[in-house]
Amino acid sequence: MDRQAGLTLTLGLNFGTHDAAAAIVHNGTVAAAVEEERLNRIKNTKVFPERAIQACLDLVGARADDLDQVALFVDPKLHLLLAPSNLRHGTPASIGSLLSDLDKYRKRRRLPATIRSSGLLPKNLPLIPVPHHRAHAASAYHVSPFEDALVVTLDGRGEYETAVIFEGIDGQLIRRHHITYPHSFGYLYSALTRYLGFRPQSDEYKVMGLAAYGSDTYTERLAQLAKFDADTGRLRLDLRYFDHHRRPSRNRTLCSPALTELLGPSRNPGDEITDRHRDIAHALQSLHERLVGAYIAHAQRLMPRRTLCLAGGVALNCVANAAIINSGRFDQVFIQPAAGDAGTSIGAALIAGASKERLPLHNAFLGPAFGIDAIEKALSSLPAGRYEVRRTTDPHQEAARLLHAEQVIGWFQGRMEFGPRALGARSILASPRSPETAVRINAMIKQREAFRPFAPAVLAECADEYFDLSPAGALVYPYMLATAPVRPERRNEIPAVVHMDGSARVQTIGQETNPHLWRLVREFKRLSGLPVVLNTSFNGADEPIVCTPQDAVRTFSRCGLDALVIGPFVVRQRLKEAIELPCS
Repeated sequence: MDRQAGLTLTLGLNFGTHDAAAAIVHNGTVAAAVEEERLNRIKNTKVFPERAIQACLDLVGARADDLDQVALFVDPKLHLLLAPSNLRHGTPASIGSLLSDLDKYRKRRRLPATIRSSGLLPKNLPLIPVPHHRAHAASAYHVSPFEDALVVTLDGRGEYETAVIFEGIDGQLIRRHHITYPHSFGYLYSALTRYLGFRPQSDEYKVMGLAAYGSDTYTERLAQLAKFDADTGRLRLDLRYFDHHRRPSRNRTLCSPALTELLGPSRNPGDEITDRHRDIAHALQSLHERLVGAYIAHAQRLMPRRTLCLAGGVALNCVANAAIINSGRFDQVFIQPAAGDAGTSIGAALIAGASKERLPLHNAFLGPAFGIDAIEKALSSLPAGRYEVRRTTDPHQEAARLLHAEQVIGWFQGRMEFGPRALGARSILASPRSPETAVRINAMIKQREAFRPFAPAVLAECADEYFDLSPAGALVYPYMLATAPVRPERRNEIPAVVHMDGSARVQTIGQETNPHLWRLVREFKRLSGLPVVLNTSFNGADEPIVCTPQDAVRTFSRCGLDALVIGPFVVRQRLKEAIELPCS
């Protein structure tokens, strides 16, 4: 790799916890970032991200020997504080988890040995541990456009902290306040996610979507679960209702029997979702927004700032993010698009590879791209005679014509996104004009719950015509990380992307920052008059978003999509009745 002398090439890693990932930072610039799940096809994988490391090296044209250092998403020494923190705040119930908490420290101590024994990286490569919440904070602040900002991180747990307030000033992060385990915004939401029959630390977004269908029936009861002290900035869970602090990890269910006494029996996975479950989800979301909003307000009282950076898994809650954006407290908000633990690989690398330059992140397309040869090889695996494969000079126009004909397509172009949202490189796209389209995608293609909403991808220059957007969210909306009301007079035009409460998880598309999707939607607007398309992630049920052409072809062939537009190729089933596309 050719690079200027004195500039550092830093590898950042997250593994041993959910969302294993790797990132490479070169002189303050995030050059590559890849989640391991996209490559090993195991959702939320925890394994050492060997494939992601190699993909990042390939993206920057480097070998492992070219690296200057490795940054780790956690400081193993700080895990020693987990046990005393849990004992202090959770006694007497937490006494039973002492050995389990100490075992977490031992596991974290082994992370450096795992790196050195991997065989992928030089054994003498300097290894820099970065405290977990500092890595989260850096992943947002150091790629934001702000020199001076309030920086808040919220998740389940780092080493022992669960939320931290930083002052970001002149490229430095100064810790000003923190909340410690077992009191946690993230564990509160995860426990109720488990109670409602979904997977904690994975399906919280399902509960967020379900909440729109509920009423206030359980709001007062759920308010008993947690309190916030505005004077001290401390969150306090009523630990009677939880068991994450109690027993060894293998025996924990997150919810205690007292929770079922308060709310009734928990839902088992696969059981019917009733009005009671909808109401509990609604009450949880309301409580979550109130508590997070109170913590943000406390942070602003500590450090009066009009710019805010957010990171941590809790910052993926789009409805709570919208409440913060619309609160009037901030002129501008920035949220790391990979706000969960995958993003700590970026933050750790940015801290370890400290540079005087801070370069804002303009898009999240940080993963691999694939050329014609790789795409043709993948297409050659399709059964002979079953599919029509055609090369086109304008895939954006072809895709727009398919959408205008009410076809649902797989869209595979350019570098893959980093983070949990498909932003137009690995997406399933459809016209937003018919509510039946959303029903079909949920039931037949994605095979997921009917209450789950879809996002509208809208040309940035037309966004205000369709959505009530706040100027404070301008840096957030491109990453599909906040909801906004759909303007009432427009809801009948785009019903497939309007949620139960009249909102939508908006993605604004800029010509310079998202050129492939922008060109497609501009062409769709020319044909249909609508500057909006339905955008959801290109994956089947319970699998990661596709990464390679092989992934795209495999998922297309089994998911019931009408067409696949991959690079310059358009693929359709021959067995389907020919569709007359509108003339351009």
